[in-house]
Amino acid sequence: MQKKFIFIAITAIILFLIFIAIRDNFNPYKIIDELEKQTDLTIILNDESKWNYYPHIEFRNNITIKDNADVFIISNADIDISKNYWPASPININLRSPTINVEGIQLRDATIISSYKNKNITFKKIVSNLVEGNINAQGKMSMENEMLFEVGGSFNNVSLNILMNQAKIATWDRVKIKMSSPDFNLSGTAKNNSFNENLKGNIEINGSIFFVSTEEELFGAALLSLLIDKLPDLSSLSNSVSFLLEKFSNIPSSFHGTLTINEGMVSTQDMLIENDQGRASLAAILNIETNIIDGKINFYEDDEIYLEATLKGNIQNPQILVGGKVFAEENDNAPRDIKKLFEEGIHSLIDKLLKVDD
Repeated sequence: MQKKFIFIAITAIILFLIFIAIRDNFNPYKIIDELEKQTDLTIILNDESKWNYYPHIEFRNNITIKDNADVFIISNADIDISKNYWPASPININLRSPTINVEGIQLRDATIISSYKNKNITFKKIVSNLVEGNINAQGKMSMENEMLFEVGGSFNNVSLNILMNQAKIATWDRVKIKMSSPDFNLSGTAKNNSFNENLKGNIEINGSIFFVSTEEELFGAALLSLLIDKLPDLSSLSNSVSFLLEKFSNIPSSFHGTLTINEGMVSTQDMLIENDQGRASLAAILNIETNIIDGKINFYEDDEIYLEATLKGNIQNPQILVGGKVFAEENDNAPRDIKKLFEEGIHSLIDKLLKVDD
């Protein structure tokens, strides 16, 4: 009996010591403090912390996370940090938030399931609604030095228009784009001062694109074609405008290709846009920091390039230039911004040309 009592007592003492060691090692406040020191994040515990010690150690609270510039904000998030009693087991960190704001972009109903061990975080599951679509990803990140990270997954039915509007990059009224990716991968450093320049990755992308035109523009294009006999120099201009309106305006088109991200640039060489009426290809490069785009669009007819256009300038309001005599005013052979032509109205161009001809 005495031996049994001694065995039980020793076992209880060992278990108690293990419990104390794990409890001291399992310190959410230390993890939070380390994360704040490594980044420019501020982590606020909104409620009184709740602890549970069976069947594992568990810490729960409601938190707010934000950076010094308020470009990254997690509000009213429920956090659950837990650890099994096995000493070598990782610390599990689960977070659920109604809203995550990243530079104005809203991720809603977000869930992050992750684990922490040896100063490395493994993101087992990152799911969220993203504007009109959703995202599903996994990844990992080091908590040391430059905070190297890798993330990959998929997203579906995301509105590029709303995304850019939320991020205050651009507001597009004439083009509506929704995009999906069955597979994307990104890597880089989470340090803010080097995030964009070190970001790398590939995004397989597909989706739908819709170019909006008005009845006035369609009528103006028809009127322009009737003036060819009077103004023969406008033949190429008329054909180009008619081609674009006939093949791509108010017609749902699909697109697919690959986006490559490297050293602060997003580029594509193989983006194909097509519908039952026409086909076009896009090659372009976009500077993430300046939002300046430089690209080229080839429009095809019968598998041959019918029209070439270049994209230049800020993505908010880029020029779409078609070079040559067709866009000349008087004796000026400079390229003409076809987007500006549509914005100012085809009728205004016709009126101006008729007055010049008179």
